[in-house]
Amino acid sequence: MSTAVVERIAEQPKKTDLSLVSAPPKTVAEGEWDPHPLVPVFIAGAISLVLAATFIGSIVAWLALRHSGVMAP
Repeated sequence: MSTAVVERIAEQPKKTDLSLVSAPPKTVAEGEWDPHPLVPVFIAGAISLVLAATFIGSIVAWLALRHSGVMAP
């Protein structure tokens, strides 16, 4: 029999005390819930839609000006 089978290869790690890591989560009291939880999602969607439309619109406007001859050298 080899020595690797007889000897201990690794020891078990010590159990850690997780009570000091973080506080327990706060529970929502009765009646303390957000009546409109999706408002931030819609605001972020509206902002991203405006920015995307502005970006694409600027590219389309640049192409229209270039092909109309305004930006011709």
